[in-house]
Amino acid sequence: MYPKSGLMYSFAAIAAVSIIAQADEAAAASTHIVRAGDTLWSISQTHNVSVAQLKASNNLSSDRLAIGQTLKLSGSAPSTVKPAATTATPGPGTVTTANLNMRLAAGTSHKVLVTIPKGKTLNPIQTSGAWTKVSYGGKTGWVHNGYLTTASVKPTTPSTMAPTTATTSKTTANLNLRASKSTNSSVLVTIPKGKSVTVLSIEGSWSHVKYGTKTGFVANTYLTKAASTPTTTPSQPVAPSKPAIKEESINQSYVTTANLNVRQGPGIGYALVTNIPNGTTVKATKQSGTWVYVTYNGKSGYVSTGYLKQTTTAPSAPVTPNAGDGGAGNESFDYVVNTPSLNVRASASTSSAVIGSVTAGQTLRVVQTSNGWHQIYVGNTTGFVAASYVKAVPKGSTTAPSGSSDGLAKSLAAIAVAKKYVGTPYIWASSNPANGGFDCSGLIYYAYNQAGYSVPRTNVATYWSGSYFGTQLSKTFVPKAGDLVFFENTYTAGPSHMGIMIDSDTFIHAGTYGLGYNTISKEPYWKSRVIGYKRP
Repeated sequence: MYPKSGLMYSFAAIAAVSIIAQADEAAAASTHIVRAGDTLWSISQTHNVSVAQLKASNNLSSDRLAIGQTLKLSGSAPSTVKPAATTATPGPGTVTTANLNMRLAAGTSHKVLVTIPKGKTLNPIQTSGAWTKVSYGGKTGWVHNGYLTTASVKPTTPSTMAPTTATTSKTTANLNLRASKSTNSSVLVTIPKGKSVTVLSIEGSWSHVKYGTKTGFVANTYLTKAASTPTTTPSQPVAPSKPAIKEESINQSYVTTANLNVRQGPGIGYALVTNIPNGTTVKATKQSGTWVYVTYNGKSGYVSTGYLKQTTTAPSAPVTPNAGDGGAGNESFDYVVNTPSLNVRASASTSSAVIGSVTAGQTLRVVQTSNGWHQIYVGNTTGFVAASYVKAVPKGSTTAPSGSSDGLAKSLAAIAVAKKYVGTPYIWASSNPANGGFDCSGLIYYAYNQAGYSVPRTNVATYWSGSYFGTQLSKTFVPKAGDLVFFENTYTAGPSHMGIMIDSDTFIHAGTYGLGYNTISKEPYWKSRVIGYKRP
């Protein structure tokens, strides 16, 4: 009997110790180890202790935390920040989430009066920091808030609680943080590639995020992952606003010049459909501004024309190509545009899509002529212009495009527009001063369109290789005010930067250090990277 009784006593003792140990573990909760995604605010909510007390208990002078850092949840904080005891507002009782020690006073060093089982309902009487005074089993004492279903004291700061569904994502490109869910809204800040942001909610193709001290909206496409959608998200996704640009039907084949995203609508704010590899031939059936509608592997959507190269379309009645470039091989004549602006089309028809334009005085490199149309070189591809708006002049009489007086006036007006924003910062992908600044091609787009020269928004490589702003002129060409200068191998290989000449040597541009001036002959960096000029 004695051995059996002793064995029974031992099991009972172990069970009692286990229960007490469980209660002490639940009640102590005096520290917290920082995990990924933790903030002082989230920790204060989890453990029902104010941010001020957390900072005071751990001698923190800022809100920065390190993963693995151990934080005290209670301690001898300075008297100036010690929370005063408050009386709880009468209301429904709270429920224990573990076997919980009731102590004589607020603190793990005080005597345990009784252990309250898990799942018991308690009525809060008073609170002090992370502790609540309650009554249970005829006794009154203090329990830790971390093991009650609700907190009996509302935190004093911040006034607005962050959603519990917030997650952390990283940017996959330099990304504009906007004031609202539209690419037309103002840019609050440009978030660098690879930076972490806190995703507060997802609203259609946009995410509401916090970066640093600023809160705004970014396109989901440029985040590594999407956060789970809070219950406050509208039941119907909010799509980007429809563009005001008229959509046209076209029938044109292109070759992609990079791995290219296909989107549900004509803009970067729309959701991603698929990706087309570099060098793939696609056929476009609709065009909306600088976006065209294509189909690839059974999936359809919009792609940016900035990463497409048009395939050559032969004239309806081709003839044998003439030898040489200018003058269609004629040794006596060059062909020069004889109208202020002449559309360059994808094929020899007025109903064909317009792929660019040439201006008065511009010398054309003619491939062949047929049925009243000249097939001309346009950068690295070809297009078609009506022969009736082109005149023959003695060969060599126009060694460089002279430009029209109207073209010169617009170029000078573009310089005046650019000068108004000298000193504004460089903002990636921006083409509007409302965003706080420009990138280099964005400045050209804005300045020339403001000056009355209609040109689409694209990148430096396309401005250089396409028909926009006239023909390519070599780097030995002596430029004038209003000519465009192009550079290569700056932040990436190939044509990658551009500016507007304000005389034969100085240009204005949106560079790394903001919108300002540089002089080619005095700065080896720029001089070594000039690839040529264009005269609008």
